[in-house]
Parts: sequence; C-alpha cells; structure tokens
Amino acid sequence: MKWAYLAVLAFVLSLLSCDRAVSQTLVPREQIREKVNENVLFLMGGQLGAPFNQLAHDISVVVEDGDNLRVLPVVGGAAVQNVKDVLFLRSIDMALTTHETLNHLQATGELGPHLEQQLTYIATLFPNPLQILARSDAKSIKDLNGKKVNFNNKGSATAQFVPKVFKTLGIDTQEFYMSQGDAVEKLRRGEIDATICSCPTPVPAYANVKPEWGLRFVTVPYEGPLQASYLPGSISNEDYPDLVGKEAAVDTIAAFTVLISFNWQKDTVRYKRTEKFVNAFFSKFSEFLKPPRHPLWKQVNLAATIPGWTRFPAAEEWLRNWRASEAKRLEADFKQFMSEQTTTQSKDELFREFQIWVNKRK
Repeated sequence: MKWAYLAVLAFVLSLLSCDRAVSQTLVPREQIREKVNENVLFLMGGQLGAPFNQLAHDISVVVEDGDNLRVLPVVGGAAVQNVKDVLFLRSIDMALTTHETLNHLQATGELGPHLEQQLTYIATLFPNPLQILARSDAKSIKDLNGKKVNFNNKGSATAQFVPKVFKTLGIDTQEFYMSQGDAVEKLRRGEIDATICSCPTPVPAYANVKPEWGLRFVTVPYEGPLQASYLPGSISNEDYPDLVGKEAAVDTIAAFTVLISFNWQKDTVRYKRTEKFVNAFFSKFSEFLKPPRHPLWKQVNLAATIPGWTRFPAAEEWLRNWRASEAKRLEADFKQFMSEQTTTQSKDELFREFQIWVNKRK
C-alpha cells in the first residue's frame, strides 16, 4: 500500500508541475494578446477596388508601428453604411465618409437625434467630384433626361444623394444600382446610358476605359440650389489621361471625404487608442505625399473644418500645438532673416525677400 500511495502522490505532483508549466506559458501569451488588442483600430473603407478602400490601405501602411499601433482596413459598404457602422458595430473605430452624408443623416435624424454629439471628425480629406461617365452622344448631365443611369451600389453616397441632384435639375432617369465594374460593362454593351460615382478620382473601373469604347465624362453645372450643398469641381487629364484632353477639364460639382470617429469619452480605452492613431496620422502625414501613396493625399488640408461638427479632441489638440510650434519657428526665422539684412527696404520688399529666404531653407 505504501508504495502504491507514493506512486499516486508522485503522479499528482507531476500533474501540478505540468499545470504550473502550462500556466507560466499562458501568462505571457495572454499579455501579448492584451497588448496587441489594445493597439489595433478598425477602419471602414469601401468596396473592393473602390477609392475609399485604397485610401484606407494607405492609412494602414503609413501609421503602422508593429504591435504598438495597427490599423486594419475593413472592406465595407460606402459612405452611408460606414457612418452606421461607426455608430453601431462594436469593433469599428473609424470610417471614411463624406460631409454630405453627415449633414444628411444629421438633418433627417434617421440614426437618432443629436448625431453631431455622437460622431466627431478627425480630418477633412479630398474632394469627391461627381463623375458621370456616359455614351458619347451626351455632353451635359441634362442630356441624360429619360436615360438609363447607374447610381452605384445602394448604401453609397452616390445612391443616396445623386438622384436628388438630378431631380433638383429637373432630370428624370431610369435608375439602376450596381458596382462600377458591372456598370461599365453594361455601358459598353449599350444596356445603360451612363454610370455615376461621387467619389475620389480616379475610379479604377473608369481608369481602365479605352478611348475606342466611345465613352466620355459629361459636365454638371454649379448653379442654383446645388451651391448650398456642393463645391465646384473638375475632372482633368491628370485623373484620366485616356478620357480627358491634355488641356481640357470637365466641370462638375464635388463633395469631400471625411475621416470620422465615434465620440469616445476621454478616460476610456477607445479614446486613448484613437488618440494614439491621431498622433501618428498627423505627425507622419508627410509620408502620405510620397509614392506609392495615392496622389489625392496632396490635396488634403488637415486644418480645414466642417461647420456644425466637432473635431475629435486629440486631433484638435494636435493641430493647436502644431500651429503654436509653427508660429514660434516662423518668428525665429524672421528674426534671423532680419539680422542678415543690411539695406533699407519697404515692408512689401522685405516680405517678398523673406518668402524667398524661407523657401531656400526648406
């Protein structure tokens, strides 16, 4: 019995030591799991191949800092759906949308009252020109009266708002809703007369269009009630070398893209996580201006504001500190410039000389 007891005791002790070893290996693993999840944000982009998705990928690449900060782009719907996802999907931290989408959802109250208190914007980004690709017999949006027109996928800003642009201008159409790739194919075969995207240029499906297909962009007048909701825009040869002449431009209207976040309370984990992203996004912004990042980043004015909406507090603080730092740097530069001057000049001459001096130092 004694030897049997000792054998059982040895077996029990071996199990305890195994449990201890497993525990010791699990603790570091759980720590790693915790650290990784603390520093990951999910960003709603757009559909596969859409500009929103390309831009979300750029953001992910530029701000990535190993396990310290990662942004995972999520393939999603489009502008309207992205706002809903930020509000209601538990894991979504940020999204790309448009200012017209925000204003529309705020005005209708379809996502609840006081939307401007639940959402904040981190930065305004680039214009979304209204791009209408049509058969060659159409030159203006008004030539599409009575025609078959695709308004992008349902849930997109195009599908939500552009039919209203047509109605505002007194243009009746037969409405279709499908992806741009499918629409271009139907356009080539003559099954529809035009396809539309209110989104950043270039739209990949449009960029692949061959001149011999007989398609063209049509103009949209910036007039009347459209001026209350849109800005003037244009489509150039730089956007579509095969569809727009070198010295030509197609006049249209434009909304602009916005990077938004939920309005987290400052003492929460989600706020601190988004704050970490904000600091990386703003401080590394010069990286967005280099190849192979999308050329649209060169059009961004980070300091631009959206009337009626609040910027995420950490973003507002970063910009405030940046302005103060730039002011001090400019003051120091001016003092050094003045110390080097030996001739008496007018204020205008001094200002011009100072601008030249500053540019040479960049």
